[in-house]
Amino acid sequence: MKYLISIGCCIIGWNKHILRECGEASYRQFRKLLSAICIMMILWGTIGYCFADRYINIEFVPMKIAVALMFMFIVLCVERVIILTVGKAPWMSVMRVLMAICMAILGSCIFDQIIFRNDIHEAIQEHREDVIQEAVAKRLSIYESDERCIKHDMDSLSNATIALSEELQKRPIIQGTNVTTQEQVVGTDEEGKPKKVKTQMVNSIVMENPLARQLEANNEQIKMFSEQLEQLRQDKKDVEAITREEVNSRAPGFIEELEATLKVVSQSWVSRAFYIILFLFLWFLELFVLTIKAGDSKCDYDLIVEHQLNLKMNLMDKAENSLKTR
Repeated sequence: MKYLISIGCCIIGWNKHILRECGEASYRQFRKLLSAICIMMILWGTIGYCFADRYINIEFVPMKIAVALMFMFIVLCVERVIILTVGKAPWMSVMRVLMAICMAILGSCIFDQIIFRNDIHEAIQEHREDVIQEAVAKRLSIYESDERCIKHDMDSLSNATIALSEELQKRPIIQGTNVTTQEQVVGTDEEGKPKKVKTQMVNSIVMENPLARQLEANNEQIKMFSEQLEQLRQDKKDVEAITREEVNSRAPGFIEELEATLKVVSQSWVSRAFYIILFLFLWFLELFVLTIKAGDSKCDYDLIVEHQLNLKMNLMDKAENSLKTR
């Protein structure tokens, strides 16, 4: 029993040596505070474990337990601030009430997402269906815009290709000229050096019309446009299936589940009443320590602590006065 009391004093922050000098009233206060803190630590340990499992996506069990212990430690520190306060602290009480409301809202949301998980799953599917239809419509508009651009370019190129084809039918070959320049010796000058003159020779040649190569390039480009159009049409057929797979493969996030929870809770008065009951239950649990600390009359442990504080203050005042009189 002595070891259990030592552990309990370590948890709530009481001095075990002072507690040994106290009576039954202090031991009852000690048990009530310890019970309230244990309830809060178990509650928030569960919330922390569920939070790590569902939203942080931790699969390693010891890490989930570590997150749960972190939540328990935070709650323990918050409650010890109230327990270890000497005297009255109205503003601290107000702050603890507001914090209790926030913690109750957070805890009830997490518990609701576990309790209403089937209804929340249906609400998420309905929301994702709207997201899928909106994404499909947006992607289809992009595909149709690309398709119109490709068709416009393809039609323009086809008209130009038709004109080239008609021109090639009229002139499949063309006649050209080949001009060459040569130097010829026509004699010698006065010094005996040869005289050279440049002569040009013009030859007629027959060659294939260069427009034929342009026609081949146009046909290749038209073929490429046709392949792009076919790919776009195929993508348009598969866009809904691809988008649905992308959206449904995503793991539900905290905000998505929170929005679905609010939708489920607001659907009927039964769900609203259940949420209010759960919220009030968690809120009252959060205020356990505060009500125990503020509602009960002071036990002899509190009186001893305050008495020691007053003694120290009196000694400090006397020491200060003696220093002033010297």
